[in-house]
Amino acid sequence: MRIRVQVVIEGNEDVPPAVHEVADLQRGDLGMDTLGLQLAEAKDLLTRMQEVVVEEQVRSCLAAKVACPHCDRPLRHKDQRSIAMRTLFGTLRLLSPRWHHCPCRPQERQTFSPLTELLPERTTPELLYLEAKFAGLMSYGLSAKLLGELLPLGRTLHTTALRRQVQATAQRLEEELGPEQVMFIEGCPRDWAELPIPDLPLTVGLDGGYVHA
Repeated sequence: MRIRVQVVIEGNEDVPPAVHEVADLQRGDLGMDTLGLQLAEAKDLLTRMQEVVVEEQVRSCLAAKVACPHCDRPLRHKDQRSIAMRTLFGTLRLLSPRWHHCPCRPQERQTFSPLTELLPERTTPELLYLEAKFAGLMSYGLSAKLLGELLPLGRTLHTTALRRQVQATAQRLEEELGPEQVMFIEGCPRDWAELPIPDLPLTVGLDGGYVHA
């Protein structure tokens, strides 16, 4: 049995759909080792689908930005470089062009790169979330090994990189909380005794732990 998996991308009505083959699987007689997808096949399939989807997203984005939004003149190409995007399903190398700003409007810089402006980070939020989540449940080494075993990351996830990502995430969450608030009751202490007694049970947080009463 031959199984072909394709991705069909539909754009405008006047443009025919683009068909990309992302997997070509062979299966023999049904057995425990031939049932469904194997882990390596699933990882390859996700990696290839990711590449096709991202390639079309980048192409569509650049095509929409190649003309000046004010006068519709095509922007002059200066150069391009490759940027790496780390995702759940592989590390992608995206060609990022740099264009000259249109002279019809004054600009602070002569050139700009639309992809680097749209993708300022080099690791997707979903991958950062899983790295922080697993690192909060087990050691950095086990987290890196487990994520590399289950996901087609396309690279070796080192414990030092995982530690830096988790620390950066924790720092960002701390900054979002704002200044530490010592007390959450407002008003005059003289009036606190008049406040209604809250319903039971009470939950008190102590440095991340909880005391139930």
